[in-house]
Amino acid sequence: MDRGIVETDVLVVGAGPGGSATAYHLARHGIDVTIVERATFPREKVCGDGITPRGVAAMHAMGIDTDDPRFERVIGLRVHARDTTIDLPWPELTSFPPYALVMTRHDFDQLLVQRAVKAGARLVEATEAVAPVIEDGWVAGASVRPAGERDAPPTRIRARFVVAADGAASRFAAPAGVRRVDSRPLGIAARRYYRVAYHPGPWFESWLDLWDGDMLLPGYGWLFPLEGGRINLGGGLLNTFEHFKDISAQQLFSAFARMLPEAWGISEDTADGRVLSGPLPMSLNRTPQAVPGLLLVGDAAGAVNPFNGEGIAYAMETGQIAAGLLHEALVKDRPGIAMMYPQVLRDTYGRYFFVGRQFAKMVGKPAVMGRATKHLLPNRRVMGFALRVMGNLSDGKEGDAQDRLFALLQRLAVAS
Repeated sequence: MDRGIVETDVLVVGAGPGGSATAYHLARHGIDVTIVERATFPREKVCGDGITPRGVAAMHAMGIDTDDPRFERVIGLRVHARDTTIDLPWPELTSFPPYALVMTRHDFDQLLVQRAVKAGARLVEATEAVAPVIEDGWVAGASVRPAGERDAPPTRIRARFVVAADGAASRFAAPAGVRRVDSRPLGIAARRYYRVAYHPGPWFESWLDLWDGDMLLPGYGWLFPLEGGRINLGGGLLNTFEHFKDISAQQLFSAFARMLPEAWGISEDTADGRVLSGPLPMSLNRTPQAVPGLLLVGDAAGAVNPFNGEGIAYAMETGQIAAGLLHEALVKDRPGIAMMYPQVLRDTYGRYFFVGRQFAKMVGKPAVMGRATKHLLPNRRVMGFALRVMGNLSDGKEGDAQDRLFALLQRLAVAS
């Protein structure tokens, strides 16, 4: 890295959607912000690559052109069970657009970080943040070194605040006292790209029950369209399943791929790359989300939706929330404002994530999930409501009857 960069107002560790959104929203307000990223862009990332209407709204907040031809536009969700398939368009709302997008994280993350750099952020690639620098109980920067050079002497970057945005496997914040909440859901997922003649059209496709012959498997599957004719095929599993440790994401993925129609051509011959897998830390399962001088955003905070495994939208949203508090703390020279961050997250997501955790427990029982899909999936009105809830798409109590029911459901939940 440029050893002349030794001080900054805010140091962001990680340049995924959460880190880039944080940096963008700070830089556009004139805050001096530096991002350190272990990889060099463009780089691959394990993900379903789907960006729901909630994520599209977060992109709009960054001024990103969603008409970019590299995006595949999606008008809704096609849900499969063993005997039923139903198409569910996105709800017509004022708070969120009626479309979703798909772009590989290889391209999407580069697009976001370039947007942050254009706003004024400084990007330092191929640089690993080794550990936070803690002075008198305050995280005052980080020790960094060139990625892959373990014997290289570290350089210290001083910062008034640090943001951990280092993803699902986040280790940076651990020395500052951040830990995982084992009682909250954790998912694992695997995905692979294919070049096949089958194309789902402008739909996300989702399988709510997976079968290996006559055996019902825990977990869910997806097939998302990509620009250029590729698809992203993937499967996920929650740790609420009793035998979670006995099934790997790649085993689940293989069983899911086998159950798809042979005519779709999903095989080794049409595969475009390896099967890759990774964790999905859900429902703010890292705590605390802030310690003096340090805030956690995105997957590093466990900000993944327990209903559907969505992380991109929440990474960008938590980045924007963190940036707003940090900006105010810096401008007013009142560091304590930034430490309101965990409470703001609870106010924003606590009740919704509580409901999501109850859903995750149900998903962990394949027999229950099988009966639910058999009886509820054919009911378009029920599934339309489920789409809003699972996607966290609503105009709140000011919306229609389904939105008001959704709002009531959250009011009855416990914010935590």
